[in-house]
Amino acid sequence: MRRGTATVAADCARWALGFLLGRHLRPVRFRLGGSEYTALHHRHLFTWLNERAVEVPVFAGLVASEEPGSVLEVGNVLSHYGFAGHDVVDKYEHAPGVLNADAADLELDRRYQLIVSVSTLEHLGLDERPLEPDKPKRALGRLRSLLAPGGRLVFSVPVGYNPHLDRYLRSEEAGLADCGALRRDGRHWRETDCSQAWDIPYDRLLYRAGAVVIGTVRG
Repeated sequence: MRRGTATVAADCARWALGFLLGRHLRPVRFRLGGSEYTALHHRHLFTWLNERAVEVPVFAGLVASEEPGSVLEVGNVLSHYGFAGHDVVDKYEHAPGVLNADAADLELDRRYQLIVSVSTLEHLGLDERPLEPDKPKRALGRLRSLLAPGGRLVFSVPVGYNPHLDRYLRSEEAGLADCGALRRDGRHWRETDCSQAWDIPYDRLLYRAGAVVIGTVRG
């Protein structure tokens, strides 16, 4: 859908104002699944302007609840915000302690109690060549096979970025044990039902989500 020149200019102006003022505003609080969090206010990717503000606190809490050796992260995200010590797989990012491998073809000789992935799965097969619409589905199956008995795979996706993945996650085939969602409301994020989040559009101009879905698959 085309926004029009005036709308685009207004959106960009609001983004610039948010960038300038956001650095000085106090972080907001949000709730998800009965827990309360403080939104992350960090200069890396200017979290006060995008979904990292809520994703990182949620996933940092999950990782902190397990022994580091029993955790695998797919997509090197948390280390940029000071949360490290667990195993990390990232196909493209080269960094100390990061295994460069494709999540859809991942072969490891161990199993994990917790596997997390922060806004990574939606890029698989979409922001790569050749295009592979089913690649996120394959990756989810592969990661599930790496769970220890009773383990959890918890991942976030920005709604609307990868419509093919969204359709799969909405289906019974995905086998989600739990699904939570957060919807942007200005500076704030409000918890909402997943069924009410799937149709919220992704902002491709400013590269940020209007809603984030957090899904859980169990081993």
